[in-house]
Formats: sequence, C-alpha cells, structure tokens
Amino acid sequence: MSSFPMTNAKKVLFLIPDGVGIRNYLYSDVIKHIKENASIVFWSPLAEEAFKEVYELHDIDVEYQQIKLPVENAITRLCREAATYARLNHYAKKMSNPTILVVWRRPKNNKKLWLLYIMAEVLGKWASKKYQRILKLERMAQRHWSNAVISNYKGKLKAVAPHSIFITHQRVAGLNPISLAAKELDIPTTTAIYSWDNLPKARLSVKTDHYLVWSNWMKDEMHTYYPEIPENNIKLVGTPQFDFYAQNERLRSKEEFASKYGLDAQKKWICFSGDDVRTSPYDPDYLRDIANALSRMSDSDRPQLIFRRCPADFSDRYDTVLAQYPELIVAIDPLWNSKANNWGGFFPKLADIDLQVNLAFHCEAVINLGSTMAHDFTNFGKPCLYINYDQPHAKNWSVDTIYKYQHFRTMEGLQAVGWLNGKDEIVDKLQQLMENPDTIGPDKELWMKKVVRHPLKESSKLIAQTLL
Repeated sequence: MSSFPMTNAKKVLFLIPDGVGIRNYLYSDVIKHIKENASIVFWSPLAEEAFKEVYELHDIDVEYQQIKLPVENAITRLCREAATYARLNHYAKKMSNPTILVVWRRPKNNKKLWLLYIMAEVLGKWASKKYQRILKLERMAQRHWSNAVISNYKGKLKAVAPHSIFITHQRVAGLNPISLAAKELDIPTTTAIYSWDNLPKARLSVKTDHYLVWSNWMKDEMHTYYPEIPENNIKLVGTPQFDFYAQNERLRSKEEFASKYGLDAQKKWICFSGDDVRTSPYDPDYLRDIANALSRMSDSDRPQLIFRRCPADFSDRYDTVLAQYPELIVAIDPLWNSKANNWGGFFPKLADIDLQVNLAFHCEAVINLGSTMAHDFTNFGKPCLYINYDQPHAKNWSVDTIYKYQHFRTMEGLQAVGWLNGKDEIVDKLQQLMENPDTIGPDKELWMKKVVRHPLKESSKLIAQTLL
C-alpha cells in the first residue's frame, strides 16, 4: 500500500459505528476523492479486519483505532428517549400520520430499561405539546454526558488533529461524546442521514455541525422535523450507495453468474428480497406464496426465483420454505461477515456489492415489502412489485401500516411500483413482468429522482468536498 506524502497536511477522521458505513461510504469513491487531498483516520468499534478490503481497494494506508463506545448514563438515556417519544408524538399529530409512532417499542426483556421507557413516555407526552420542551430535553441529554468521557476524547482528538470528522450515520447515540469533544476543539463534524425513512422516525441521535441528505425531499424533511438546524448546515449530496450500479466493470455475463450460483441461464430470473423480521415478520409466508404461484406456471413460462435475505437476518425462519421448493427457489445469501452477536458487528465483503449489482442487472424484477431494493433495481430500469396483502394468520401487524409510513408519501401521484394485492394475483403479475415489464411501475425513475439526488455519479465527490 502507498503512503501519503509528508506535505499532505489535512486529515479526515471517519467514525464508523457499524458495517453499513463500510458499504455505503468506504467502498465508494468518497475515499478516492479524499485521499488525493488528505490523509485518513478510521475510528470504529469494529475490528480492523472489517477494513482490510477498504485498504486494498483504495490502495491506502489508514491510521486505524478501535474504540469502545461509551454507554449513556440513566439521565442521558431518559432525556434522549423522552425527546424521541416527544418528537414522534409531536409529528404524528402535525403530519396527520399515526404510523410515525409505530417505531416506538418498549424493550421486552430488560425490566430496568422497560421502566425507563415508561418514564420516557410520560415525560415525552408532556414535552410533545411544545417544541421548545423537546429541544430542552435534547440539550439536557447532551449536558449529562460524563465530563471525563468527553475530556478523554478531547485528548484523543488532539493527538489525531483532524481537519474534519465524518460520522457515517446518525443513529448511534454513543458517538455524541466524540461530537461534543470536537465541538470544544472547533473541529467541524458531519454526519449522513442513514436512510430515506429516518427523519420522520426521530432517529437523529447524534448532533453534528453538518448533515448530509439524499434529496431535496429529505432536505425539506430536515426543515420540517428539525427546524432549529440552519439551512446552510444541511448539505444536499445524494448517497453513494447507488453509484456502484454505474460501474460497468462490476457486471458479469449471465452465463458466468448462473454458473457461479447454480442458476439456469436459459430462464428469466426474479429476485425476492427479504426484509428484517420487525418490518416483515411474515416474510417466509410471502416467499411461499410466490413459490406456490410459480409451481402453477408452465415450465416454459416459469422464471427462476432467487431469494436474497436481508443482511441483518441470518435466522432460520426461511428454512422450511426453501426446503419445500428446492427446484423453484435458489437462495443466494448476502456476502457479509455474520460472526458478530448483533447487527452492529456485521460488515459487508466487497464482493457483496458485485453480487447485488449483478442481481439487479440480470433479474427481470424484484419483489419485496417496501424495501429500498426498488431503487437499486431502478438503476437498470427494472420494476419492483410491492407485496400489499396480509397473511390470514397475521397478528398485530399489517401491510397497510407499512405503506402509510411517512417516507412512502414520496410515491404520491406516481405509478412507482406494481402491487401484489393478493396471492391470487401473483401468477398474472409475474406473467405481466415477463411479457410487458414497462407497464409495471412506469414512474419508477421519477420516484427515484424524488428520493435521491441526480446525477448519481456526483455524490461521492460532493461528500468529499464537504468533508474537505
């Protein structure tokens, strides 16, 4: 690996709380643009093994330090959770959308934490009536971080002396002491809003100087949900996670891809993209419905079904269905390191990007329940079918709630996807996909342009410019 020249004075510190930041930012061209003008430092709870492919991909030496994120004390946690609950209540009323509150869940297996959430709900209900009360709770949460913890990070930051700090997503509250230490040292901090649904869900857990957003829609959301943040602090840069689809060198021939994963290159392929268990607890039942519908199609018309599970879900909940339809379903698991005990410890392998790009390129369409995979496939003009019916045995859950989430208002007035409104429609919709794919979700490109800044190729460069 090459070393940086001694004349390179600037230094950018990346705080990477989990593997998603590796995929969306470190494998992208963000690093390529920064390394031309600055040296790079990584701080992360992940072991250095997680970054090996990043070093090799970009041919860089990185100053790496593994950190252990501090745990909030009771007052900090109470104030933060109360402010979160207050925001959810406040905006559920303001936006006339009760589904905003769905994301609030009391922990089940920790009595002390359960009691803290009860207290947070009482305090949050009171705070939701006046926005200034919410801001006061958030300031209290910030003030009650240990001075010793903040001072410790100040010492570490002085030793590194970064020009700026980039937090790869805003959802991990344990990063706040680093942000507070940086503020005392006048080191500018930037964080990226992780996903298109995060702002209505009150998931801005880390306070920084600058915030990177995907689109004008998301920028408007920042003004709506966080009016205290100045407009100049919100940077419209897009997101580099879709840049990979424009890199033709990642593509493999259909025959090569088929040979590698045991697929039939003579058939058309459909991808069923799994969700996490919270979003779609009945996902295996939907996979079974698709496979059952395929079994009723003639062999000449029947596509092959590729199942890609959510990287956060390595459970055995799909095993029965996969065993039931071995001739119809080919499971191709995400190429993620899954040895960790929780989602935060997972990290993607570089090859997973090529895998996902080739799935989108070679499959005729993707089927799922409200996933951003619809946008991944749009990069190649491929349609998405959103599942839009409940399983008869479903309890305390409905697709109707999912599609009323605030971020799906981006679809209003658009035929962005096709809809599977019942399992009796599956065969007809699959045949329509095979014969007339352009009739399904004809406004998919318009929807993606609403959700993500275009042209997509510019996002990495814009992020690098912001950090430099």
